[in-house]
Amino acid sequence: MRWIVTKDHHGGCVGLGEDEDGVPARGKPEDGDALPVEFRLYTARGRLLFEGRCGDIAADWWHGMEPLLYAWATFRCRRLTWRPVGMDEPWRPLRPWIRH
Repeated sequence: MRWIVTKDHHGGCVGLGEDEDGVPARGKPEDGDALPVEFRLYTARGRLLFEGRCGDIAADWWHGMEPLLYAWATFRCRRLTWRPVGMDEPWRPLRPWIRH
């Protein structure tokens, strides 16, 4: 699943992400404009580190975990929240075992 970091609250990671095939790739924040879901990555203590865009997590939660898994060891991200772009709804925690 394509994903990209569009806002970096940590430093040096804007544009970090993966292409459609899961290969690490860098891009510009605007590259995420066509992606239907926005996400946020947090540390275990709740500090927001990154915001970005990705493919449809509701349709493909397994690949929706990729930004979190990528940032797990290096940045100690432990939580991902998401919502469809353009929707003024609360951020949803990524809970793969619960159908949305």
